[in-house]
Amino acid sequence: MTELTTTFEHREKMAQLAWTGIILGFFLIQAIIWTIAISITANDQSHAVVAGYDEKALKWDDEKAQQQSSNHLGWATELLVDPAGDIRGIHGVTIQLKDAKQIPLSGATIEVEAFHCAKASQPQKIKFDEINDGTYAGFFQLQKAGKWQFTGTAKTAEGTYLINERHELKADK
Repeated sequence: MTELTTTFEHREKMAQLAWTGIILGFFLIQAIIWTIAISITANDQSHAVVAGYDEKALKWDDEKAQQQSSNHLGWATELLVDPAGDIRGIHGVTIQLKDAKQIPLSGATIEVEAFHCAKASQPQKIKFDEINDGTYAGFFQLQKAGKWQFTGTAKTAEGTYLINERHELKADK
């Protein structure tokens, strides 16, 4: 009887170790999966940390008032991207700025950031120069085809207009 009890106790001990190992194995697999998921997410270029976002969130009322002020101006922009770029992928961008009566606005300072929607962590600042009455030109590098976001401001003595446009751009052939 002692030999049978010893064999039974030995099997029970082995079963306990096996089930403990299986449970710990599942925890280990889960830890590996989470490590991979966090690594992939942390290195994803389509997600970007917006500089000063917490401060911007605290000043939400100011930003809303700025948007209303911009809308109240009645201005309009037409942003055009030259479909043909140079060998480096540099494309021309023009912005036509018009007031509420559709009269071109000269003398504006235009600042715009452009980024591919899948690479929000890689914005490009575009500097614009006035090339004609109310028409401004700048350049940026089209890194890949797809949806591009253009966000910025057009400032004159009359006020500040917020630019926020999204364009579907095709790659050079």
